[in-house]
Amino acid sequence: MKTDSAIVAFALLLSSTTGPAFAGDPGYIEFLWAPSAEGALARGEAFGFVLDGERDHQVCVGAVDARPRHGFLRIDVVDAAGDVVQSRHHDHFDGEKACYPADLPPSGLPGDWTFHVYLDGSLLATKTIEVAGTLDEASFHADPARPYVLGRPNYDPGIPPGEYVGRLSWIMTVDATGVVRNVEVEAAEGAGKLMEDRALAAGRLTQFPPNPSPTATPFKVRQEYFLDTD
Repeated sequence: MKTDSAIVAFALLLSSTTGPAFAGDPGYIEFLWAPSAEGALARGEAFGFVLDGERDHQVCVGAVDARPRHGFLRIDVVDAAGDVVQSRHHDHFDGEKACYPADLPPSGLPGDWTFHVYLDGSLLATKTIEVAGTLDEASFHADPARPYVLGRPNYDPGIPPGEYVGRLSWIMTVDATGVVRNVEVEAAEGAGKLMEDRALAAGRLTQFPPNPSPTATPFKVRQEYFLDTD
């Protein structure tokens, strides 16, 4: 565990829309650890799911390009054995980002699961995520210095897309149990100046695995976002 005097840093690009799951995909997929309330300032992106039934994981889907309104969406889920363990249909998909309960079947084989999203029968996006039986068994929950849920600021609709350019960074203080105890905005430039409250909310949503070491002490993590309209 890092000491309080050291800062672990990681940077992510935050675009006005979430990028495709894979290069060339006409749509994108995002995994959330739990649902976001309507109008929430931030959301908690999941680096993995668990099958214990104690979490309401979410799968969010959007189209990069304009799509016909009221399209027919299908999400097929393939477990680590290569079996299609779930296929769900959603009507009236209009291309705007929408989130659905993952409802993962506990009978699926843990490991890397792949989500295939189809719009009106055509592949929209594909993305893979680790799915573990329990949180203790998850590899994404093994390193106390890396989050397994990453808080991300939600887009501020009050900022015109063409002006969504800038930088935003904040520092989180994390205790030995993995809980973020304090969040401070370190720098805000351009449109980032208008999103400081969203950065604070994102920091509070971030979750780290606990550190079992008896000598573990609080540590600091810097999260940096570059806002870009591309």
